[in-house]
Amino acid sequence: MKVFSSLFLSVLLFSGVATAYEVKQNVPVHQAYPLASPQPQLSVKQSSAIADIARRGEVRCGTNLSIKSYAYKENNIWHGFDTDICRVFAEAILGDSEKINMVHVPSGEVADAFKYNKIDVMLSGSGYSALLETAHKVLNAGLLYYDYQYVLAPKDGSEDLADYKGQRMCLSGDSDYYRHFQDYNARYNFGINYLTFNSFERAREALLLKRCTLLSASGLLLYGLKNEMPRLQARVLPIKISVQPTYAVVQYGNTDLQIALKWVLNALLLAEQYGINTQNMGYFATNEDPEVRNLLGDNPQMWKNLQLQPQWLRAVITKLGNYGDIYDRNLGKESEYNLQRGEGHLLKNGGTVYPLPFI
Repeated sequence: MKVFSSLFLSVLLFSGVATAYEVKQNVPVHQAYPLASPQPQLSVKQSSAIADIARRGEVRCGTNLSIKSYAYKENNIWHGFDTDICRVFAEAILGDSEKINMVHVPSGEVADAFKYNKIDVMLSGSGYSALLETAHKVLNAGLLYYDYQYVLAPKDGSEDLADYKGQRMCLSGDSDYYRHFQDYNARYNFGINYLTFNSFERAREALLLKRCTLLSASGLLLYGLKNEMPRLQARVLPIKISVQPTYAVVQYGNTDLQIALKWVLNALLLAEQYGINTQNMGYFATNEDPEVRNLLGDNPQMWKNLQLQPQWLRAVITKLGNYGDIYDRNLGKESEYNLQRGEGHLLKNGGTVYPLPFI
């Protein structure tokens, strides 16, 4: 009888029927019995976000168009960092960098922009945080750059925040800017008062109406405001309140688009790390390094697996350059902002960014 029992258990083990050991390791016991019950089937999403973009024939990129720092249109041509990144996405997905639609999304309205299907991806606007991800129901789709929170003050005023005790600062209330400065103000006991608004745009209007003396936001926003409105007679104080890593984000559930865009942005950084640019594309086009061949589409399956055009990076490098070229031209040393990359530099250049291998 004992021999029969052992043989019966052995048959069960090798016939694919669940055992108590398997149940313990994989699913709760109450879900596993009776042993012959079929496993639940996972639902499959019928339409991907990338397929939707392909059918529509354009990539819709959300950005803050109330200021020229991110994107702007001049002589019917779009310019700016967000514009170039949107062009990169369009080249990768559609094979045409001009098939873009830059959509104005004020701060605080990201969730609605996704909810009402106005955008495919949100670019610049605010630093990435747990609050942004949970409140707006978004997913991180790759690092765009590091910005920093600064303070805009009167041009002839003090550089020491302690000298503004009792004066008012305009801030977007439901933002990381407000929370970071609140902590900073309390830590150093500056005694600065607040006027809070539901968006950066409203806070900026209040500053222009002289309802407050100071304004705090990302450096890119403040430098853009100072440059576009010289009548403000203002300057950005050389005090970093916080680091503001800024990411492209997509809506919850669009994991195919999230994964694809992360690898697209990673490829731009890898191109910079390898030193691939417009001038030497011919040399790298014949390179035998397997990672370079993957990047440039000589081994097309890697990009096809992401539902992207295999040779999109070749076209982007030729038209726009690698990540460093795009950054310097729009935000860095070749731009009016001269925004330092700081932590956003590649690790080999003193930053914190190390691109993932594409192999």
